[in-house]
Amino acid sequence: MPPRCFIALTLPEGVVRTLVSARRLFLADAPGWTGEKWVAAPALHVTLAFLGDLDDGAVEAAAPRMIEAASRISSFDLRLTGVVPVPSHHSVGMLWATLGDPDDRLAALRDALMTAFPQVGFDAHRPLRPHVTLVRTRSPRRVVPGPLAAASSLVEAAGKERGGVVSVRSATLFSSTLRSTGPEYREIVVAHLGR
Repeated sequence: MPPRCFIALTLPEGVVRTLVSARRLFLADAPGWTGEKWVAAPALHVTLAFLGDLDDGAVEAAAPRMIEAASRISSFDLRLTGVVPVPSHHSVGMLWATLGDPDDRLAALRDALMTAFPQVGFDAHRPLRPHVTLVRTRSPRRVVPGPLAAASSLVEAAGKERGGVVSVRSATLFSSTLRSTGPEYREIVVAHLGR
């Protein structure tokens, strides 16, 4: 069976450390969230697009097109801006660390990369909310305001420093295989942006 694939940004170590610290801070005051499905530090990333199941032939054909499309886009930076509950404070399915992208450069990158995958039905007008998924809840629940505010403040403060910057220099095509311990990601193609 072909693997499920997605395009994502990998995160620098400083950003990963910040997000792990935010998780620790949140859990210190909201221990009831410990049993939720927290994303392991090595798996933290910014998803640009889910592609679904792609066979080897589709990946082989797309790889050079993806590399070419990325090379025409200039590098840029995103900054951590906070932590938000999704879809709402009263019915949380996920907590996201958000990223500022005032010029919508990430959406432009996504749209350019998606031209490499014509077989995937894709709506270029679909909005992109840059984020890193920190946790998925096992069932919808309320968020505890104090711990959320503390975690969000930590992430927002980091975004004002160099350690809270995601320098977008490449995008990666990953495959995802679901294991009993969680998803396992494999890097397939790294497409470097132009300088």
